[in-house]
Amino acid sequence: MSNDQVFVPKTRSQVGLPSREKDVEGDGPHHGMDEAPIMVLINLFVMFVFGWPMYLFCNVSGQKYPGWASHFNPYCTIYEGSQVGEVYQSIAGLLTMFGVLTYAGQVFGSLAMIKFYVIPYLFVNFWLVLITYLQHTDPALPHYREGVWNFQRGAALTIDRSYGAILNYFHHHISDTHVAHHFFSTMPHYHAEEATVHIKKALGKHYQFDDTSIPVALFRAVKQCRFVEDEGDVVFFKN
Repeated sequence: MSNDQVFVPKTRSQVGLPSREKDVEGDGPHHGMDEAPIMVLINLFVMFVFGWPMYLFCNVSGQKYPGWASHFNPYCTIYEGSQVGEVYQSIAGLLTMFGVLTYAGQVFGSLAMIKFYVIPYLFVNFWLVLITYLQHTDPALPHYREGVWNFQRGAALTIDRSYGAILNYFHHHISDTHVAHHFFSTMPHYHAEEATVHIKKALGKHYQFDDTSIPVALFRAVKQCRFVEDEGDVVFFKN
C-alpha cells in the first residue's frame, strides 16, 4: 500500500464509508447510481481522457506525499535530489513541444491538429490507461501494508492478461507478461515471454493470470474495486 505509485487503493474512510464497527454488513451504504451502467461509463470516460494528465499534474490516484505532489514539481518527494535537473529538462522539452504544436495549429489549422495529433494522442492514452489499470486493479489481487510487504510480494502484485495474439504482439507483450516486468524491470521485452514460462513455475499458485475478456474485466474492476479496509496487513478490494 505504501509502496504503490499509481492506482493506489483508497481506504474505507477515504471514500466516506462508516467504520466496520458501524457497518455490520461490511460494505457500507450505497447510492442507487453508484454502480449504474451510465455511471460506470462516465467514470471510464473521465479516467481514459483525463486520468493520465491528472496523475502527472496532480498525482491523482498516486501515493500521498507532503506538499505539492506533481511530476512537474522538481522538488516533490516523488523524486530524489539528484533528479531535479532531469525534471527541469523534461519540463523544457514539454514546453518546447507545446510551442511546436501551437505553431503547427496556426499553420495547418485546428482540424488538422485534431486529426493528426489529438486523436492519435487519445488513442495512445486509452491503451496506456487501460493496460496499466487492469494490470494492477482486480478483486483477486491482495494489497500489502508495510508490516508484511517485501519485494517478492510486491512484484507479484500484478496480473497478466491476454489481449489476443495480434494486440499482444503489437503491445510487445506488456500485458500478458507484466509479472515478469515487475520482477525484472530492466529485462528487454523480447525476453519477457521466455521469462514468464519460468516465472509461472517459480510462483506456482501465486502467479496471477486472468482470462476474462477485457471489457468484462474492466467493468468488473470499476464496479468491485472501490476501496480496501483501513486495517489489516493484507487487504483486498471491496465495493
